[in-house]
Amino acid sequence: MSFDDLLKFLKEIASAIKDLRTALEANDMDRLPESLDSTNQALDAIQSYPGGTDKLKQDIHQFESEQTTQLLALLDEASVNHQVNGDLIRLAMQRSSAMQSFIAQQAPSATYGSDGGVPGSVGGVLSRKV
Repeated sequence: MSFDDLLKFLKEIASAIKDLRTALEANDMDRLPESLDSTNQALDAIQSYPGGTDKLKQDIHQFESEQTTQLLALLDEASVNHQVNGDLIRLAMQRSSAMQSFIAQQAPSATYGSDGGVPGSVGGVLSRKV
């Protein structure tokens, strides 16, 4: 693979992963599905690289040092953004879980009634709903 081809390949991958990071950081739910799809395609492209990831690394190191440095910088950028994306997704899941818990606690059925009774109880006996 030529330097220009490999540069284009890695730029597309780095761009897709960065777009997902931007969407996650902005909490842009409208852009998220498209960004996830393009990131998955980029990661699949790396996995299906002819000869695998080891061959990709060999191909990167076949060029002059300046070109190799440029290619490795793109690969490093993609790797860092991929790790950050994982962290941002985990944080979003935690935030979602916390919001669900908060909303559940605010529901009228989550507290005692105004008479001091437990909702769902009938005559001092808990109903089958509880």
